[in-house]
Amino acid sequence: MTDDEYLDLYDKQQTRTATAEELARLEAYLAANPLPDLPWDEARMGAEEAARAAIWQRLRPSLQPARRRRRWAGLLALVVVLVAGIGYLRWPRTPAPPVASRPSRPAAPARLAPGRNQALLTLADGRTVLLDQAGRGLLARQGGSQVQKTADGQLRYAVGAPTTGQPLLYNTVATPRGGQYQLTLPDGSQVWLNAASSLRFPVAFTGAERRVELTGEAYFEVAKDARHPFKVAARGAEVTVLGTHFDVQAYPDEPALAATLLEGAVRLSQGSRQVVLQPGQQARPQPDGTVQVRAVDVQHAVAWKNGYFVFNDEPIEGIMRQVARWYDVDVQYQGALTNKDFNGKISRYKDAAAVLRMLELTGAVRFTTQGHRITVQP
Repeated sequence: MTDDEYLDLYDKQQTRTATAEELARLEAYLAANPLPDLPWDEARMGAEEAARAAIWQRLRPSLQPARRRRRWAGLLALVVVLVAGIGYLRWPRTPAPPVASRPSRPAAPARLAPGRNQALLTLADGRTVLLDQAGRGLLARQGGSQVQKTADGQLRYAVGAPTTGQPLLYNTVATPRGGQYQLTLPDGSQVWLNAASSLRFPVAFTGAERRVELTGEAYFEVAKDARHPFKVAARGAEVTVLGTHFDVQAYPDEPALAATLLEGAVRLSQGSRQVVLQPGQQARPQPDGTVQVRAVDVQHAVAWKNGYFVFNDEPIEGIMRQVARWYDVDVQYQGALTNKDFNGKISRYKDAAAVLRMLELTGAVRFTTQGHRITVQP
């Protein structure tokens, strides 16, 4: 059987359009061709088609359910990484063009475009500004500060002469599902907001501390100021820093808050519990009141900022929460969920169909897409 014949039969099997004769032919071929333990040498992988051909040679056992858990995880990592491509994407990045589908394959579902730079700015007086539609330049003046949209589309606060006798004014930047945004706070700290997130902050930091409130997820590069600690309040916890790079994930639908430190030092406080993180560590408050600290791959925590989905032993539910937020889709489940964990890496700038296709290639899960609803099936 040629690779083209195998691909066509596999597609028909996955889409339930194969005849009984075709299914029998596919099963006989799989039984006669066990997976060879071939090494993967990244250096010899050239064009995407060469990588794709290597994948198909190893893919056959993904249809056989009796593999061990690690076998599945390793296969998914191979499929997702190879087909998505290897390399580091700098954020922000223009969307990658979709790969043309083979004419003989079933038509792909309607395109679900990836997220983009979009956010809503709510000013202290209640006015709102759609940042992705606003023109460059001055957007507002508040309490002696200027709110500007820069030439590269970011939001920046320029602090003027301090004002006295005026109450502290707060702004909020919120991204929708399918959005992300970057802003520079009044102290010069830079913030990247992930999808479905919001940050509330003063238009000028005038007190003994620099305090912001986060819902969702954000990556911070904090301007150093030892006399005025920077604090992030999220999900009942508080992260305190003097100047550092870190990520805070605080989505209400995730099991727990996660604070990951890339550079410097931070202190996480929740109730009476306090822990100090070192670079390469992540803290997660637990239901019993303790705080779990562990060493992690920090690039996994900030992969979203760099334009990637990265899965490290991730259950399908966790993956689909990320997909739902980034592609602005609703997810439902039918049948018993797979207990397999997934590993892999793929660009966030591919449309949803490409991401789902990579997951389907493991044979552990299938998807049906109708409009903006994705159904997950075993």
